[in-house]
Amino acid sequence: MSFTTNPYAQAGWASHDSTPSIFSSPAVPSIHQFRFTNLNPNILDCTVVGPRSVPYFRVTNNSPTPNFTLFQNQEGKSIAVIEWRESTGPVVEVRDIIRKQFVATWLQLSSNRQYRFMQVHDRTFVWMPKGENVELYTYGTGSPVFYAKLSRTRREVVLDMTSAAVQEGLLDCCVVAGVLLQSGRLIE
Repeated sequence: MSFTTNPYAQAGWASHDSTPSIFSSPAVPSIHQFRFTNLNPNILDCTVVGPRSVPYFRVTNNSPTPNFTLFQNQEGKSIAVIEWRESTGPVVEVRDIIRKQFVATWLQLSSNRQYRFMQVHDRTFVWMPKGENVELYTYGTGSPVFYAKLSRTRREVVLDMTSAAVQEGLLDCCVVAGVLLQSGRLIE
């Protein structure tokens, strides 16, 4: 058997100096961008707009109740709340996804203080700093898979999410985590 014969040429594919790979390159995931805009004066009071600049969420702080940050969807329904407790640390709840619990439990800091775990739908994800950004990856499943990235510009915070992350129902939790991680407040 000769190993010098190009099986790709025998199959009718054009012969090139380099043999084509039988392994496809990983597909670049489709990204959906959500922008935290109209920061008034910060991310705790803002509008989250999605693709085509459609408003997805409204985030309001101290309205209607002091020490609470409320998240409403585009229909005006409350989907999440953060209660800012000074004595015990903030508490978070995301309707039908995250039961009421301490933020320090939901976004648990790793023992080496390098990243934060996030539990959603019985799955574990990890928010990791990467340069000036914070990125979300799967955790505990062989190779980590990129799901989202938080970045900041002078005027807004940007959340880029893969289609997989959106389809798996992570949007609400990523928006809430984004507000917490970019709030500048202690979340422990």
